[in-house]
Amino acid sequence: MLQKNLRFIPLAVLFATSTAVHADGAIKQLHKVNKQLSHIEHTINGTQKKYNNTQRNITEIKEGTYAEKSVGRAVKNKKKKAVNSLIHRSNNAIRKATNSY
Repeated sequence: MLQKNLRFIPLAVLFATSTAVHADGAIKQLHKVNKQLSHIEHTINGTQKKYNNTQRNITEIKEGTYAEKSVGRAVKNKKKKAVNSLIHRSNNAIRKATNSY
C-alpha cells in the first residue's frame, strides 16, 4: 500500500509546480491588463479636464471675466508651488540633518 501511495507523490509535485507556474503567468497578465486600464483611465481623465477647462474659459470669455479669473488662477498656482517648494526644501533639510533617506 505504501508503494502505491509513493507513486502519486511525483505526480502531485508535478501538478503543484505546473499550477504555480500557470498562476504566476496569470498574475503577470492581470498586472499588465491593470496597468493598461490605468493608463486609459488617466487619458480619459486628462481629456475630461481639458474639456472642462475649455468650457470654463468659453463661459468666462462670454461673461467678460476671463482676464481677472485667469490672473487669479495664476496667482493661486504660484502660491501653491511656492509653498510646496518650501515644504520640499524643509523636508530635505531635515533628512540631511538626520541622515534618514
